[in-house]
Amino acid sequence: MGRLLLLDIFQWFAVIIGLTSYRVVDDRCVQTRLTRMYTLIVNVITVTMLPVAFVVVAKFAWVYTWLPRFMWITPFLLYAVNYVVIVQTLISRCHRDSILMELHHLVVKLNREMGRAEKKMNSKLRRLFYIKTLTTSYLSLCYVLGTFLYTDEFTFSMMLSAILINNGYNILIATTHFYFVSFWQVARGYDFVNQQLEELISTRSPLTSRYAEELRSLWSLHASLSQTAHKINRIYGRQMLASRFDYITFSVINGYIGIIYSLNESAPLLAKYFSVILYTIRTMDFFMNDYICDLVTQYQSMSKDTASEGVMSNELCAYVIYQNSMNVNLKICGLFPSNRKQWLDMMGFILGNSILLLQYHLMKSGK
Repeated sequence: MGRLLLLDIFQWFAVIIGLTSYRVVDDRCVQTRLTRMYTLIVNVITVTMLPVAFVVVAKFAWVYTWLPRFMWITPFLLYAVNYVVIVQTLISRCHRDSILMELHHLVVKLNREMGRAEKKMNSKLRRLFYIKTLTTSYLSLCYVLGTFLYTDEFTFSMMLSAILINNGYNILIATTHFYFVSFWQVARGYDFVNQQLEELISTRSPLTSRYAEELRSLWSLHASLSQTAHKINRIYGRQMLASRFDYITFSVINGYIGIIYSLNESAPLLAKYFSVILYTIRTMDFFMNDYICDLVTQYQSMSKDTASEGVMSNELCAYVIYQNSMNVNLKICGLFPSNRKQWLDMMGFILGNSILLLQYHLMKSGK
C-alpha cells in the first residue's frame, strides 16, 4: 500500500513539473485535456525562460569572491549542459509516455498474477525502491531549500530564476526516477517468474494439464517482460546518454567548485555540509539507475539448474532452452552497457577530470 501511494505521489509530481501529462486513476493510466494543456504551458515556459534564468544565476555565481576569475566560465558551462539535457528530456516526452502506457498494462497484469499466486515481492527490490524514492525526494527538497539559502542576497528576479531552475533540475532527477521505476517493475516481474518456476519444478508433476498451462503463462509473461525491457532501453537510450553526460558535468564542475568553496573560511559551515550531502546523494541516486539494470539482467538470465534434478517435460525443456538463449542486452544507445562496472568506470573518469581541473586551478593560482 505504501509503495502504491509513493508511486501515485510521484506521478502527480511529474505532472506538476511538466514531465508527463499522464496520471493513474483507478488502475488506469489516463490523460485529460487539462493535463495536456497544463503540461504544454509548463514546457513552453521552461524552454523559453530557462536560458534567461541560467544567465542570471550564473552571473551571480561569477561575482563570488571565492571563485577564481579565470574559472568564470564553469557556471555557464554547467548551466548550458543542464539546459540542453532538459530540452532533450521535454522533446522526448511523447516517446516516454508511450512506453509508460505499455508498462502500466504490464504492471496491472503482473499485480494480478502475483495476487492470484499469493506471492510477495523480493525484500531486496522493496529496499531498492524505498532508497531510490528517498534519494529522489531528498534531491528535490534540497533544490527547493537551496533557493532560500541566500535569500538575503537575492533580488526578486533572481528568486524567480531560481524557482524556474529548480523546476528544471526536478525534471532531470524525475526522468532518471522514471527510468529506474520502469526497470524496477521489469525486475519485479522476472523475480516473480523465477519464484513460480522454482515452485513448479519442485512439484515433480510435469505431466498434469495445470502444470503445462502454468508454464505457458509464465513463458508468456517472461516474453512480455523481455520485450518491454528492450523497449524501455531503446526509448530511454538517448535520454540516459544525455543524463549521464549531465551527471558527469555536474560531478566534475561541482566537485571542483566544492573544493574551492570548502577552503573559503568565510563560507557558512551549514552551506558546506549542505553541498557535500547533496553531492553524495546525487551520486547514490545515479548509481541506483545502473544497479537496477544489473538486477534486470541477473533475474532474466537466472540459471535453472534445479530443473535437471526432476522429470523434464517437453514444455519445461523448451522454456529452459528459450531462457538460456535469450539475453537482455541493456546498452545505452548501443554504445556501452548500463551496470555497476560502467558506473565505477564513470566515477574513475570523473575523479581524473576533477583532479585535472584542480591542478589547472593550482597552476593558475601560482602564477
